[in-house]
Amino acid sequence: MATLIDAAEFTSNEVYQIQATDPVEGAAVGASFSGTGISNQPHQQLANRTAFLKQRQDVNISNIGVLQAFVANFTGAMGVNGYLKLPVADINKGLIQYVIQWGFVNWGQPGNPHGLYGPYTFPIAFPNACEVFLPITVNPNTSSSSNGEDVIMVPFTNLPTTTQFWVYNNALGAGNDHNSGFYWIAIGF
Repeated sequence: MATLIDAAEFTSNEVYQIQATDPVEGAAVGASFSGTGISNQPHQQLANRTAFLKQRQDVNISNIGVLQAFVANFTGAMGVNGYLKLPVADINKGLIQYVIQWGFVNWGQPGNPHGLYGPYTFPIAFPNACEVFLPITVNPNTSSSSNGEDVIMVPFTNLPTTTQFWVYNNALGAGNDHNSGFYWIAIGF
C-alpha cells in the first residue's frame, strides 16, 4: 500500500477542492498534480500542512523548555536578610547569575569597643565571588573625635569570602556614640 510523503510546507488557500466534473484519478505516472492525481491532491496538501504544524509545534516545545529553564534562574528570598538571583549574559564572563544580597547586623548594645567583628554569613553563598559590599550604619558616629566611617569592610585578602564577611566597627565604643548596627548590600556572581 502506497502512502503520501509529507513535505513540511504551508501555503494559505491551497487545498484543492474536488469538482463534480473531476474524474476519479489516483497517483500514477503522468497523472495530474505532478503524478499525485486529483483525488489525492487535497490529502497531500493537508498532510503537508500537518507536517508543517508539527514541525512548528516541536520548535515551540523546545523553546518553552528553554524559557522555563531561564525563568527558573530568577530566584530569591525577601526579608530583612535576603537575596535575589538574576541570570545575565555578561559581556566579559558570559552567561552567569548575578546575586544581590542584603541584610542587617545588630551589634547588640551600645558601648562595644571598636574592632573587628565577624564572621557574618551571607543569606546564600556567592558561587564565585562577592564583587561589591556596602555597609550602611544605622546610627552614625556623632563624636567629634571619630576618624572616619563607623563600619567598614575589612580590606585584607579573601574577605569577603563567598559565604561570609567581616567588618571593622570604627565607633568609639562609649555611651551612645556607638552605632546600634548596620545594614549592608552585597553584589556578586
